[in-house]
Amino acid sequence: MQRYVQNRVLACIKMLLVMTDALCLNLAFILAYSWATSYGLANAEEAMSSNYFSLWTMYNLVALVVSLLLQLYSDKTMEHIEYVFRATFRTTITFLLIFTGFAWIGHPFTGIGWFLAAVSSFVVLYGVLSRFFLTYIYTNLPKRFNWYKRIALIGHDDYLGSVAGAFSRQHAFFSVDTIPYRDPVSETSREEKLARFKRYFEEVSKAGIHDVFLISSPDITDVSKELILAADHECVQLNFVPAMTASISYGSGRQDALTMQLPVLKSHEEPMSTMENRIKKRLVDLLISSVVILFILSWMIPIIGIIIKIQSPGPIFFRQPRSGRNNKSFGCYKFRSMVVNKDSHAKQASKDDKRITPIGKFLRKTNLDEFPQFINVFLGQMSVVGPRPHMLSHTEHYSQLIQHYMVRHFVKPGITGWAQVNGYRGETKDPGLMAKRVEYDLEYLSNWSAMLDFKIVCMTAINMLRGEKNAY
Repeated sequence: MQRYVQNRVLACIKMLLVMTDALCLNLAFILAYSWATSYGLANAEEAMSSNYFSLWTMYNLVALVVSLLLQLYSDKTMEHIEYVFRATFRTTITFLLIFTGFAWIGHPFTGIGWFLAAVSSFVVLYGVLSRFFLTYIYTNLPKRFNWYKRIALIGHDDYLGSVAGAFSRQHAFFSVDTIPYRDPVSETSREEKLARFKRYFEEVSKAGIHDVFLISSPDITDVSKELILAADHECVQLNFVPAMTASISYGSGRQDALTMQLPVLKSHEEPMSTMENRIKKRLVDLLISSVVILFILSWMIPIIGIIIKIQSPGPIFFRQPRSGRNNKSFGCYKFRSMVVNKDSHAKQASKDDKRITPIGKFLRKTNLDEFPQFINVFLGQMSVVGPRPHMLSHTEHYSQLIQHYMVRHFVKPGITGWAQVNGYRGETKDPGLMAKRVEYDLEYLSNWSAMLDFKIVCMTAINMLRGEKNAY
């Protein structure tokens, strides 16, 4: 399942396992050396003269290469605890044999046999204990803490059973909901087909499921493009699975299912669809937002807050509902730049807007009004870089006018974005301007990288210094 849909918890467990293995393997090396030299089984002076640090470096390099070659930490391995056991056994044996051979030939010293025996014992002991604990994590914690990643499988009864069988129910961190339909779709009109699946997509989205596998049976292939658009509208990642089964009949009359990797056609495949990239981006967001909150907002909020209060009665912050990831709304923080008014949640600021206060005009021109959104970033509701969050009314309005508009909600919104640094910010009376924003947002999703985020941050800083004509 991890090949098609990634689970945040499982990705974190994999990263934690990598760090724990690296730390404990080095600890095993140090303990083995200390034990062998302390009890006089190995000569410490000879070990140092034969280049102890070279031996330690080789130890780590062999462990790294072997784990990569044998795919100890691959997504497929992490799917089942049995796969982890098998990969751990192969990796441990291969690693110890190669390291022992290299050490014996390249770094001979008195007592090296005792040292290698101690290293092997500590490594094996750690492997047994760590995988025993990992078994507890896989078998007990997903149920206790509801760590399941829910997905939906939609298909006709004639095909659903066979394809559902390919999605093994033994995945500890995944839960599969099936939505069968019985009457043949081929007998209904095109509009009725689309209405049916729109209803399915809406149902799963409301249930918090955003990864859907649709069995691409012959009766729906003519509406595939429309189905992708319908799924996008509900912030659902649609994957097509061919309706196919296969079996082999042997001479004994026994029937065995032909096992294969289930072919899946994804409607969207962006860099940010991988959990590793999301986690890396989240760690950077946490680092940046923490620094800004501690060293900038800590003194900026009191100073700007006092000026806001002097110029206009009301709160310091303006908290407006905005559309977030998967179209879930959240309260987006800004320094209040207008007088308190009843239209603030529905009407955008326009040029020479009478509602804007003098300090508000300065804040908006320099983008300083956006700084409280680092609180949203810290809370995990936003990212430093991403598509700008829109008002709920705008999301509802433009999602009906602009194709692929809702795709921008597959990722967290950002304080700044690719569209904004290219000049598309401010008021959007013309739907064409919003369409260009969406175009840049989708380009960002398709080409995301850490360096692109860094470039956008630098461009934003430059724009803040020189001012922007569309900021009012």
